[in-house]
Order: sequence, then C-alpha cells, then structure tokens
Amino acid sequence: MEQLRRMTNQLLDLTIDAETFYVETVKKKPDYEVDFYGKVKPFADQVQPLAQEWYPLAKAFLINHPTRGLHVNQLAEAVENLDVVAIKSFYASSGMKRQRETFKSVRYVLSNLLEELPK
Repeated sequence: MEQLRRMTNQLLDLTIDAETFYVETVKKKPDYEVDFYGKVKPFADQVQPLAQEWYPLAKAFLINHPTRGLHVNQLAEAVENLDVVAIKSFYASSGMKRQRETFKSVRYVLSNLLEELPK
C-alpha cells in the first residue's frame, strides 16, 4: 500500500511539473525550442516505466477496494494520458485546451486514488 501511495505521489508530482513547464515555458517563451534528448526523453523515461509499474498495483487496489468515484478503466486511461503528458508537454504545437484537459484528467485519477488509500 505504501509503495502505491509513493508511486501515485511521484506521478502526480511529475504531472504537475510537466504542466508547469508546459504553461510557463513552452507556451510563454516564443524562442522556446524542444530539446528532445535533454528534456523530453529523460522525462518520458522517468514517467513511462513508473506508470507501467504503478498500473497493476493501482488496479489490484481498486479491484479489492471498489469506489464510487474511480474505476479500473480510468486507471488505464490515466496511463495513456501520462504518455501524452510525458511527451506532448514539451511541444509548442500541442494545443493548450487539450493538454490542460489531459493534465486535469491525470490529476483527477491520481488525487482520487490517493484519497482512497488507507492512511
């Protein structure tokens, strides 16, 4: 349970970091250029394996502790959205509205899962 809490918090922190970078740097600095090997790849290499490791733990928890506000299919969607967060957050061509919705969706799932975990 503690490992699931730690991983969920890490994913939430990474999502918030990506959103902050996207909003404050990618979208606000006209001279911003993508640094694939310096920024994108290292970030994606951090997020994606963590999300893949997190998913079975989160799924097992939800199966054993069903909730009204969170369902197993939302976990799979969160993993897909984390892939989007990990990569598209570094590209100015990513649309603001869609990217914001993706961040919001990931935060919703991760935050709700944290609330459901026993203290």
